[in-house]
Amino acid sequence: MFDVMAAGDNLPEPAWNIKPTNRVPVVLESAKGEDEPVRRLEAGRWSLTPSYSKELKTKFATFNARSETAAEKATFRGSVRSKRAILPAYL
Repeated sequence: MFDVMAAGDNLPEPAWNIKPTNRVPVVLESAKGEDEPVRRLEAGRWSLTPSYSKELKTKFATFNARSETAAEKATFRGSVRSKRAILPAYL
């Protein structure tokens, strides 16, 4: 459905109730060097860990953001600008 070219190992099972920090399937696209971008399905973590953080757990929870203001907040600004992913929803 999302034209995925590769799938990662140990993908989480579909779930109806996803809590913060749970592992979830994520469709993302990236390229290394001059290579063409590859769209793949990987396991991700429902949260945002700042790039400067040495641990997954942060002092303040960063898994909730209002879509209307996320681009204005320092915590989310860089990710909104440069990172995108699709979180498949099960119906």
